Amino acid sequence: MSITAVEENEAGENTIGNQNRSCGFIIISIFLLASSIILTRGQFSSQQSTVSYTVLGVVKDVNGNPLSYATVNVYDNSGAFVAKTRTLLGGDFAISLSAGTYRIQLEKKGYESKSITVGLSRSSVDLGEILLDYALSLSISQTFMKVKAFSEVSIPISVENKGAEEETVTVSVEAPEGWNVGIYSGSAEVINLTLSQGSVQNLNLKIQAPYGCRGLYSLTVRVSGSTVQEKTVSLYVEEADLQILTSTYPIVQTTPGSTISFDLTVKNILAKRFTGTISLEVPNGWTGSIVKGDSSSLYGLSLEPGEFVNAKVKIDVPTDEASGNYVAIVSLKTKDFDSTLPLNVTVVKGTPKLKLRTDTPYVDAYAGNTANYPIEVENTGNSDGVVSISITGVPAGYNWVIKDSSGSVISKLYLKAGESRKLNIIISIPPLAEPDVLSIVLEANAGESNDRLNLGLGILGWYSVAYVTQNFYCESTAGDSIVFQVEVKNTGYSSLSNLKLEVSDTPDGFEVKADPNVVPLLKPQENAVFSLTITSDADISAGDYYITLSLKADQSQATVRSLHVYVKQRGEILLIGALIAVVMIGALFLIYRRYGRR
Repeated sequence: MSITAVEENEAGENTIGNQNRSCGFIIISIFLLASSIILTRGQFSSQQSTVSYTVLGVVKDVNGNPLSYATVNVYDNSGAFVAKTRTLLGGDFAISLSAGTYRIQLEKKGYESKSITVGLSRSSVDLGEILLDYALSLSISQTFMKVKAFSEVSIPISVENKGAEEETVTVSVEAPEGWNVGIYSGSAEVINLTLSQGSVQNLNLKIQAPYGCRGLYSLTVRVSGSTVQEKTVSLYVEEADLQILTSTYPIVQTTPGSTISFDLTVKNILAKRFTGTISLEVPNGWTGSIVKGDSSSLYGLSLEPGEFVNAKVKIDVPTDEASGNYVAIVSLKTKDFDSTLPLNVTVVKGTPKLKLRTDTPYVDAYAGNTANYPIEVENTGNSDGVVSISITGVPAGYNWVIKDSSGSVISKLYLKAGESRKLNIIISIPPLAEPDVLSIVLEANAGESNDRLNLGLGILGWYSVAYVTQNFYCESTAGDSIVFQVEVKNTGYSSLSNLKLEVSDTPDGFEVKADPNVVPLLKPQENAVFSLTITSDADISAGDYYITLSLKADQSQATVRSLHVYVKQRGEILLIGALIAVVMIGALFLIYRRYGRR
């Protein structure tokens, strides 16, 4: 496509055809066509002539203000760049193009980018006013709220870059003096941020009104980049009830003669430092104190904003105090304000109520070992008590103890109302105890209150058998019978039944018999002897032979052993062999005497 520069006389002809335009606009168009149009020429021959069309328009912002020096880029249907110009001080632009369809892209830093498609079929196309919104967009969902002083509110805000260029943005909040405000992303306060084209950043506006505020206030959120965007947030602040003195558990129930303790936190939630004194007022006849962590008395304190002090309020209830509701008051006095915290005490003459619990009511243990039961005992009543603990169902010969969390052996313990204690029940099992299942009862008593817990103990046998005999070697003569004794022992803590010494892998020419064939019962730590009768054939060769022995019972077995049997030849066979050897030597000698010289 070819773009031909427009001469002044051509511009005049076009403007004459457009009789509705003012003379001032004609002069601007002539100036634009003469000095501001940048054309890209196509690959056409110099002899070819084209018809020019003019595209006109005025670029303004959303407030109707003209935008000067905005860039106007022209692209053809294929997306190829055709021409470029800029708007004048009044936001006007005019550009001459040949016939066709074009995409006109309008851009200016700080404003959104806008694209318009134009088809040129007549001499002049007026696009009229083209509005460009700001590139930076600030959105706040909540612009009016009712809050209490000291309470922190968080309002979602979003910042968007709708422009064609990257924006570096500064965010700020203009608030009344003494207010704690900021714009945050998570827990980090945001001062500056960079927004790429089309990106959106979601943030939170956090606001905390100081002590003493009351009424309607306005805050301004400002986003500054290539342009400045502002939004106003209005807050109606109500007077706050100061919570400088707090306790997690300000209401307790207790019994006469007891000592109660309240946790106390003194925190400066104001915007400036305060100094004051703290005191405790208790019912008539009661005594109490406010102490720090080191048990020293707390009287005066001075705290910076945000600082806090943890303390304890200890109150002694008289032993003859009547049942009822009582109030103790903690007071903080400063030159600017007073703060009080009521502590409510309900005195009851109740009784302890015991509850036993365990997660392991049944335990298996081997003879000779111990069984452990973790137990929790709790006083769910409304009075303290001394708890006695006992165990029944444990056979003679068994030992048991009760230990607290520190490992001390106890039989009684003091439990306050609502208190619980973890204990450990340990039962020692005799080494020779036979397998059995025992039913054991754990009982806790405190006056008229008691509770029981059924426990089960499974005694597991400890089975083990071993060889006493250490030397598994014997000698025999071919054709003879020998007896080899194997001594074994029940090394466990439970009886073994049907104990056998099995023989396997017997070599050819051997016969092995075990006596006894089976031992019906072998008690713990007792021995038994098996006699092995080993018979070999008369013609068996001399040498080493091995027989495999396996010691087994119904409950256990020992390691397989090999019996080494060395077999010697009989004496007469050796004599016959010697005579044969002598005869053969003599025969060889005679043959040599007779025929050797030849």
